[in-house]
Amino acid sequence: MKFILLASVPAFAFNFGAKPAAKKAATVGTGIGPERPSEALPWTTTVLDGTYIGDVGFDPLGFSKYAPGAWWFGEEGDGSLKIFREAELIHGRIAQLAALGWIFPEIYHWPGNDKVGVDAYAELNPYKAIDAIPSGAWLQILAFMSSLEILRLNRLKNPDYIPGDLGLGQGEGRWNPFGFNYTPEEYEEKQLQELNHCRVAMLGMVGLAAKSSGADMGVLAQLGQSFSTPDFVAKAGYYFPVGI
Repeated sequence: MKFILLASVPAFAFNFGAKPAAKKAATVGTGIGPERPSEALPWTTTVLDGTYIGDVGFDPLGFSKYAPGAWWFGEEGDGSLKIFREAELIHGRIAQLAALGWIFPEIYHWPGNDKVGVDAYAELNPYKAIDAIPSGAWLQILAFMSSLEILRLNRLKNPDYIPGDLGLGQGEGRWNPFGFNYTPEEYEEKQLQELNHCRVAMLGMVGLAAKSSGADMGVLAQLGQSFSTPDFVAKAGYYFPVGI
């Protein structure tokens, strides 16, 4: 669990599927337009205009009608979906790292710290692992995450800020350690891929959390057990003779 928390922190600071245009960030649209039939739910209507990557009009609860903008800064907000898209990307990136952190302790065991007398990585159940984290480590984690979150929220004050853009990836004046150089079409496809991975990861984390609840073994161990022969079969035998 400690690995999950530590791994989730870089999601605020690193953006492997950067959201800026190839050279210069363009002004962000609101993502909202006149009411129209939803592509995802044809029997409903939506005000989503489809300009945002991955927007297929899925909004059964109508949240897009009340787009907040940056209302917590004492402003009325710009009525855009910027805050919603930012939240979706950040939660999705954290979910991807958290899914890895959820199963990583079963794959590799990090050495504990003998000085504190607690092996924070020994507990494979993520729920029980919370109690294994020393209080000093909790303070470090929370302080670091809070500082990054404050920095991120302040960036939202910029009306030209593109949701999820943390200054990495291709484009002039950006840090591009992997040398990304996509065409506009490829770039849009990468954005869609990241968004789909974010959405799948958020759903996947719900499944991982449910699977680990009340379990005495890790998720991977449970998965392996699913392909093994149950004990009752070995004891009772098969119900049908061979050849039938």
